[in-house]
Amino acid sequence: MAAKMDDEQALFSCMQEFRSRFVSQSNEEKSIQEERDVYKESLKELSDVWARKYREGELMFEKALELRKDVDRQNKRIEEKQEDILREVAKLKDNEKQGEDLAMHIQTFREELNKKKDLALASKKANKEKLKELQKSAELFKDRLGLEIRKLRGDKLQFVFRCINPKDLEEPFSCIIYFNENGEYKLEGCDPPLECIAEYEKKIRETKNFSALLANLRKSFAALCAQAK
Repeated sequence: MAAKMDDEQALFSCMQEFRSRFVSQSNEEKSIQEERDVYKESLKELSDVWARKYREGELMFEKALELRKDVDRQNKRIEEKQEDILREVAKLKDNEKQGEDLAMHIQTFREELNKKKDLALASKKANKEKLKELQKSAELFKDRLGLEIRKLRGDKLQFVFRCINPKDLEEPFSCIIYFNENGEYKLEGCDPPLECIAEYEKKIRETKNFSALLANLRKSFAALCAQAK
């Protein structure tokens, strides 16, 4: 009986010891599992934090790239504006130069125009003086040659010859004489026309002999009248 009690007590002691070891082992395993869970949870939180930080970093990088692109675009626009400004400045300088050249050209043109006006006035004045001299010279032949002098517009003189046609002493034979812009003798409007008018014009320009011109015109009209008989 006593031996049986000892066995039961020994078995109970073994069970107690096993239970203690099992509980201790279970507690240790439970503690390790809890630590693992905490570690996993910490890793998860840390991963979430780093994932969030990574996404924020990517966003910041994208924003930085976009900002860099904006800066590049702005720099390009500034360069284009600077080029436009430089072109406009160059145009203004060209326009200023053209304006200066145009002003000089206008001034030169005005000076030349004034010179031409002065020359024209002087030529006109000289031609009037020459016409007066022609009138005076023609007056000497008026009675003897039956000559009439008519002043026309444009500072021209028409010389009308009569006493040429024996059948009609009052029949007029005329020629217009004046000076051109160069102060040279000019003959035109002969009535009736004379074929030798160009030759007479050339000769009077060379000789300046007005008396000979009037005499030659009268002779030519007389010859033309004689041929018509």
